Amino acid sequence: GRALYDYSTEAMLLMPCALLDPTFDQTPFARVNGAPPPAWVSRCETLNDQRWQASGATQSPAAQALESLRATGWTDEALVSAAASTALDLWRAVTVTYAAAYARSGVGPMPCGFGLAATDAGGNARAASSIEKAAWWADATGIPPGAGVGIIDSLSAGKDALWPGSECLSQLWSESGRLGARVRAGAEETRAALPREDLPIIIVHGKSDGLLPLAFTSEPYVRWLEANGRKPVFWKVGNGQHFDAFLAFPGFGDAHVPVMPYAYSALDRLWAHLFSGEPLPASRDIATTPRGNGPLGASQLGEY
Repeated sequence: GRALYDYSTEAMLLMPCALLDPTFDQTPFARVNGAPPPAWVSRCETLNDQRWQASGATQSPAAQALESLRATGWTDEALVSAAASTALDLWRAVTVTYAAAYARSGVGPMPCGFGLAATDAGGNARAASSIEKAAWWADATGIPPGAGVGIIDSLSAGKDALWPGSECLSQLWSESGRLGARVRAGAEETRAALPREDLPIIIVHGKSDGLLPLAFTSEPYVRWLEANGRKPVFWKVGNGQHFDAFLAFPGFGDAHVPVMPYAYSALDRLWAHLFSGEPLPASRDIATTPRGNGPLGASQLGEY
């Protein structure tokens, strides 16, 4: 599959613009009071000036960005739910922290002039209180923004303020250089090894996952396992996306179903296989029905 850093930096640069395409006019998080976020409009202007204007393309910048994402394997199902990750700045959060982890730079200085700090209402660094620090172990995920900790971007400038730092992070993957080599080497060290031949495996993944799309993760992984004689069980959950907690957001939960019920079911089936000798279930695409405006019930979750 594709490395997380590879497609996350791609999404960080292109997706704010691609989501301006009319395809996503009714997509939750893609519009605010019927209009796209101003920062996304600025990103289309940047992409047009930096990449596409000289090519004489007749498509809009949004259409070109969308076409570029589709060409590298993004599906519309993934793009629809990825609007949430884009609106919540998760692509930048992932790549800022993963760049530091892969390069083993520590918390500072981080690659591309980024840093993490407690921030005030204007996003400026400040000292964290002892009460905040004491709560971090319970309230923080380790990936900002959250629990009062934000991303400090020293390259922020211009109308599209996030572009310089984001482009720098992207170039660490695509261009030669000592720091980029360290990032790629660190990512390579996370590559999975083949599991032992008799290990029972059930993989559960939402088909609408926009943060870890199937096309880049579980699908190529399953193909690799099968090509090497393993026999994984693969459940692809229709209308399942990455963050069950996001189902509380209006509109978003109407279009998706939670994935955790299928994970619990898979654990039960695996336990029954290991300790009662029952056969493993079959691989399958699980058809579901989004709940719409009503409550979620068993009938929406399909048969699993």
